[in-house]
Amino acid sequence: MRRILVCLAILFVIGVGSCSRVDSKEAVKEAIQKHLQENSHLMLNSFTTQFEKIDVTGDTAEALVRYQSKNLPQLAVLVRYGLKKVDGKWQVISSSSAGGQMTNPANPHEGMGTETGTGAAPSGAPPGPIASH
Repeated sequence: MRRILVCLAILFVIGVGSCSRVDSKEAVKEAIQKHLQENSHLMLNSFTTQFEKIDVTGDTAEALVRYQSKNLPQLAVLVRYGLKKVDGKWQVISSSSAGGQMTNPANPHEGMGTETGTGAAPSGAPPGPIASH
């Protein structure tokens, strides 16, 4: 009987620990969404938000978020957020671009800084990578 109680106690501790990690990840998501809503220049209804990865370590967290355009589904941007827990609440303290993509299935070179796949940069655009094929 004592063994069963010890096992139940261990399972309880493990369960509580994993619940707190899930709660922390949800709180991180909410903090990022609040951060986005506070930026009045963003058109939140123009894109979908997908949380790719959230790592919580103590009072700090890092999240990788994909924003997908609703109007141009081939357009997506990745943003990396740094968060810190202040007075028990998560706050975004930094954000940086982690990359993006825009491709046209009819022309895979479009969006890569080339015009019609010739390797020539469009006028006024900075030079981009030149396709090897």
